[in-house]
Amino acid sequence: MKKLLFCFPVLAFILFSSALHAVEYSSIYKGIRPLGMGGAFVAVSNDQNALFYNPAGLSFIEQRRLILLSVEAELGQGAYDAYTDALDVDTDNEQEVAEFLREYIGDYSHAAAAVFPYYIRPHFAFGIFSSAKTNFIARNFQYPSLIIDSTGDAGAAIGYAHSLLDDDLSIGASLKYVVRKSINEEYTVPDITSDNFDDMVDDDVQDGSGTLLDVGVIYRFRDVTIGQKNVDFQVGLSANNLIGSDMGDARDLEEHIDIGFAVYVDSWVFALDYVDVAGMIDDDDDPGKRLRIGAEYDFGNLFTVRAGFYQGYLTLGLEIDAKYVQLDLLTYAEEVGTYAGQMDDRRYVIGLKFGF
Repeated sequence: MKKLLFCFPVLAFILFSSALHAVEYSSIYKGIRPLGMGGAFVAVSNDQNALFYNPAGLSFIEQRRLILLSVEAELGQGAYDAYTDALDVDTDNEQEVAEFLREYIGDYSHAAAAVFPYYIRPHFAFGIFSSAKTNFIARNFQYPSLIIDSTGDAGAAIGYAHSLLDDDLSIGASLKYVVRKSINEEYTVPDITSDNFDDMVDDDVQDGSGTLLDVGVIYRFRDVTIGQKNVDFQVGLSANNLIGSDMGDARDLEEHIDIGFAVYVDSWVFALDYVDVAGMIDDDDDPGKRLRIGAEYDFGNLFTVRAGFYQGYLTLGLEIDAKYVQLDLLTYAEEVGTYAGQMDDRRYVIGLKFGF
């Protein structure tokens, strides 16, 4: 039991815990499609992800959809090697544990999972979510230690948007009820090898909950003629995690105001976001970490491809939609340093959906 706890302490409740580095922005759910577009989604938000980006986009949902099962799995570039090596470590032996931690000092081991079944129709969305993100960081070569910084969320979200001015203006709001568990602790080799390490970690887990309000607006400029093309422009503004961002003893969710721009040309969508325009996120003040740029191209009934730059790093996404089954593939990098370009963690995500 202790070995499994040392390797992956949140796997016992993988759908109800997550982990974050101190300078990785706290979030509930990011979504494969938005991340494929570099995280630029405030002025797009025309699917279930509007519940976490900008509820005003719910007005632009074109059809009903009920997804009974939606699962996502995510792995950081170095996490698999660290996990398999950890399985061979005798966690009762201080020398073996210390040698293992020294080997991975400076590395960032990340894994994640999410479940998000939902129902959407024009102007409305409802979903139930549970997410897990796990990061481990080893430090201090002379006296090795392991940082476990974890945050877990489960709950439900509902949103509605209303159109005005011949459907060019959309105003929306969403509510999310979140139950959260978190842990942010550093453990020494004697801690890890002790008989009560399981209980030590359990005691350090903090609990909390909150009801969060998001509000947003999107304005659409339709059929603007540029050359031989008719182009649609959209401008979006959202205020997220209002009212209930205090999660009690667990890690709080930051309030933030985001702005976005989107351009629709034929089957293309181009988007640009700036997150936290009011500087409400206290982790850092780096503009590069707040910039999102992306694009999406829809080939028709089956394939959609996406690309972008998230916090300065390339993102790539592929969606294969076979009506009742949808497969999503994504790679992106998270900035885990204090400024864009300092330290990236490349991640790979697969998503599978079943529904109507």
